Amino acid sequence: MTSLLDVWRAVDPEARQVSGSVERLQRPVRGTAATRAAPPHLPPVDDGQVLVADAALVAGNQLDDLIDALGEAGMAPSGVWIVGDQPRSFERGGDELPILSGAGTVAGRVAAIGAYLDAEADRLSAVASDLRLAGAEAALADPQAAAPAGVVATRLRRGVAVTADGRLVALNPRPAGRALATRFAAAHARLLQERVGGAGGGSRRTRDGLWIMERAVGSGGSAWLFDDLPFARVDEVALDALAITLRALRQRPAEPGRARPPARLPPSTGDSLRDTLLAVARANGRIAPAARSLGVHRNTVLYRLRVAQAELGIDPRRPDDAIRLLREVERD
Repeated sequence: MTSLLDVWRAVDPEARQVSGSVERLQRPVRGTAATRAAPPHLPPVDDGQVLVADAALVAGNQLDDLIDALGEAGMAPSGVWIVGDQPRSFERGGDELPILSGAGTVAGRVAAIGAYLDAEADRLSAVASDLRLAGAEAALADPQAAAPAGVVATRLRRGVAVTADGRLVALNPRPAGRALATRFAAAHARLLQERVGGAGGGSRRTRDGLWIMERAVGSGGSAWLFDDLPFARVDEVALDALAITLRALRQRPAEPGRARPPARLPPSTGDSLRDTLLAVARANGRIAPAARSLGVHRNTVLYRLRVAQAELGIDPRRPDDAIRLLREVERD
C-alpha cells in the first residue's frame, strides 16, 4: 500500500513537514479530498485520504481550527497537505496528524497525487532507469564511487555514502544536510559491524537520530542512504539502481600493473562549447573530471560554462539541464 511518505517524496520532495508524527507518515493513502473553504465548512474526508487545503484558508491560528474541525467531525485523513505560492511555516503542537506545506495549487496537487497513485509502478520504473543511465554516464566520466553516488544524492535530496573494506570511499550529503553526513561518518564503523538489515539491506532508525538503509555492493562493499526522515519506495528503488552501477564499476577490468586511464568522452561533436556542456553533464556537474576527459584546464571549462549561461541559459551543473543535454544526445 502506498504511504503518505511515498506520495510526498514522489510528488514534491521539496515540500516540508510542518507538524505531526514522523511515524504517521507511514499510513496508507487511498485517495484525496480537497477544500477551498475554511472550517467548519469542510468536505467529507474518508480514512486514508489526503486532505489538500488552500494555504489562504489556514493563515495563523486557523490551522488549529482546521485540525480541530477534522477531529470533531470524526474524520481521519492520512495527512493534510497545504499548498500555496510557496511553502509556509505553521505553529502546531501536540497533534500527531502529519501536515505538509508546499508550493502549488489545490487542483494541481490533487491531480499529481492521483496520477502517482494510478501509475506508481511505472513512475518508480522510470526513476530506476533514469538513475541507472545518469549513474553510468557519471561513472564513465569519473570512475570513482563518488560520481554515481553524487547523482543519487542530488536527485533524491538524501545523504548517500559508499563503503569498501571498512572504509568510507564516498560521502555525499544532501543539500543543507552536512550535519547528518557528519553523524553518519562518525557512526559508519558501528553500522558496518551491525550490518543494517543483514545482507539484503533494510532500513531502520539508529540511536544517532538517522534513518539508514544499506545495499551490498560485492564483497566488502556497501551503498548507504541516510537522513533524518524514514525512506520511501522511491529511495529503495534509487539505492538499488546505485548498487547496480557500483557493482559494474567494481567489476571493470584494469590492466595488471598499470593505473586505469581516465575515462574519455565520445568523439567531439565539432563544437567545443557543446562538448564541454556534455562533459560536465556526464561528470555529474564536477569540473575536474570533465576537464580531464576533454584534455583542457579546469579554468577553460569554467569559462565555457559562463559563456553557456550568459548566451544559452544552460548550466549542466543543474540536474534538469544535465538530463536534457544527455537525452538530446541519445536522440541524435
